[in-house]
Amino acid sequence: MTDTIATLADSDRRTVLSCLDDYYTAVDIESLAVDVVAARDGTPRTEVSEEERESELVRLHHVDLPKLDEAGFVTFDHEAGTVTRRRGDAVTASPVFSD
Repeated sequence: MTDTIATLADSDRRTVLSCLDDYYTAVDIESLAVDVVAARDGTPRTEVSEEERESELVRLHHVDLPKLDEAGFVTFDHEAGTVTRRRGDAVTASPVFSD
């Protein structure tokens, strides 16, 4: 339980989960990176720069998605570069909290 709380303590990871709630199939992490930056900054997807996308992509791949996968919130396929939001009995709605 403590690991789950620690995983969700990070507001960026909660934003990732919120963005993934818009998808019902696997999404490529490059698209997710754009979604996360846009949601975090409150800007349209078309205004996300290549530099912002790349920076978020690195964070997603190496930090957030592995932690969310380990905690059971997503299934992250490193080789395919896709992520799927886990749904069902073990995982409830996104724990998106106000900061």
